[in-house]
Amino acid sequence: MSFMTRLLKAISWLFSHPLHFLLFSLVLLFSFCSKPAGRVGAVIQPEQSKLEVFWSDTTTVVAYSVPEDSIRTDEISKNLLGSIADPVFGKSVAGIYTQFKLSLSAPDFGVNPVLDSLVLHLLYQGDPYGDTSTPLVVHAYEMLEGIDYFGEYYSNTIIPVDPFDYANHTYLPRPYDSIVVEDDTLPAALRIRLSDNSSALGDKFLNADTAYLSNSDAFVEFFKGLYVVTSPVNEGGSISYFNLLSTQSEMVMYYHNDSVDSLNFRFVITEFTPRFNRYEHDFFNAGSEFKAQVIEGDKSLGMKKFYIQGISGVRGILYFPFIREWANLGNIAINEAKLVLPGYEANPYRGAPDQLALVEIQEDGTYFPLIDEQEGTNFFDGRYKSSTNSFTFRITRHIQSLISDTLKPNNGLYLFVRGESVKPERFIFNGHQPEADTVAPLRLEIIYTKLK
Repeated sequence: MSFMTRLLKAISWLFSHPLHFLLFSLVLLFSFCSKPAGRVGAVIQPEQSKLEVFWSDTTTVVAYSVPEDSIRTDEISKNLLGSIADPVFGKSVAGIYTQFKLSLSAPDFGVNPVLDSLVLHLLYQGDPYGDTSTPLVVHAYEMLEGIDYFGEYYSNTIIPVDPFDYANHTYLPRPYDSIVVEDDTLPAALRIRLSDNSSALGDKFLNADTAYLSNSDAFVEFFKGLYVVTSPVNEGGSISYFNLLSTQSEMVMYYHNDSVDSLNFRFVITEFTPRFNRYEHDFFNAGSEFKAQVIEGDKSLGMKKFYIQGISGVRGILYFPFIREWANLGNIAINEAKLVLPGYEANPYRGAPDQLALVEIQEDGTYFPLIDEQEGTNFFDGRYKSSTNSFTFRITRHIQSLISDTLKPNNGLYLFVRGESVKPERFIFNGHQPEADTVAPLRLEIIYTKLK
């Protein structure tokens, strides 16, 4: 059969099968229309107006760390108690100031009430930070001044206390173990006997004038509250979280009188009870390089590595000293500016923070959220990536504003643990010029377009 005869039979078969003919036509169409890929707009734009896209990671990023001043800690979602000794950051202690209310106004303790015990019961909440195998010594002091629910209290606020310690109790944190109280099995809690060293506090309640027990407002004038804190540890240690708003966080007075042997009265903490955390950091035993940068102020050391720590410990300062030079390139559009913050430690000590905050420093030293944060967390980011041991922020609009508006203040950025009022985690970052060439540096990755 000749080639022409075979061709005519094939054409006749295609026309007799419409679906096959349609597929054949599409193949021909795409075959004739395809051409090599080029730059966007290359076909319809003249050569001199083609857009060029570039990538750079050479922008200088100055970074260093400074001690935090203080953070607000009143009426926070959970309260922290404990002590840790970090080989790099030194020692940290978390203590709690709290008031109590009467569970029942105008209680009647009966004839000749006698104290059996006074117990502070604090309900654990969530995973602790640190090494819970280290014994801790907790102390409880009576506050000499009251605190106001509508007041503002910071992590460095000190309320005067009576020096007598009603606790001095050694314990191991057990945030996962239920406890048995009399015949009841209760969720994990720290129980501190406040009457073992002295019955004075319990006796104070039992023998109080009825006017002080008429209602909670009168009671808090009579008893200002407690400061609960642990001694600093020399190694290891942990900080635990407590839910003071739980009905199971309370101070319980057990007593008897001439009529009844086993009685109790509860002093409670409610959502309207003022309370706040105090955080103390002792950098004396911190690492030498840490102290030289954070305490002695050697900013140049931040080019190798720098630090952050929650609970008002340490914050980072980042600055782009030569960012204005980008304007010398002419009219450019920043497609993406990504700040990449790699970790210095291969395995972050005690685990990395879940998320960081990055904010713009104002002229007066306060800060304001970056405009890029308005795009949402998925865009702005700041979350820890275990696969790369790093954090990343997209700050495209901020960088564009610094380049486009030469009058815009360029005071730098603060970097700190997001939610630092209740987050004790810390992290060490590589600087812009890390100790080894093979180590990933702190960098600003910029994708930009030169506009004609």
